[in-house]
Amino acid sequence: MSIEARCGACRRKLLLVQLVQPSDGFRCPSCGSAFAPGYATVAPGVSARVMDAQAALVTALAELGSMTGDRLRLDQATVVDPVATALPEAEQPGPARRHHARWWARGAATQPTQPRTAQPQS
Repeated sequence: MSIEARCGACRRKLLLVQLVQPSDGFRCPSCGSAFAPGYATVAPGVSARVMDAQAALVTALAELGSMTGDRLRLDQATVVDPVATALPEAEQPGPARRHHARWWARGAATQPTQPRTAQPQS
């Protein structure tokens, strides 16, 4: 699983895994722009933790889903929205920003096992 990113300076796409080597200075591999100038030594480790957390979450959701089948349906919004909210907003003004977060969230939720939506109890 790869986490895609985009450079704020040159707008080129890159993978977060390209930024985990502290010796690279946490810079865009294309234009050299520094992503976290004051944190260049610690940001690669944080990036690695983000990737580990994504992998752990997707793996755990798949495992739980295989154990419970349709008997337990997780509320997708409660799994995905906190992640989408933690991401910086897109550059578009107004409602487009919220749409971007939802678009990303849909993509994140469709990894190996999609979290299931809660069904109201009678």
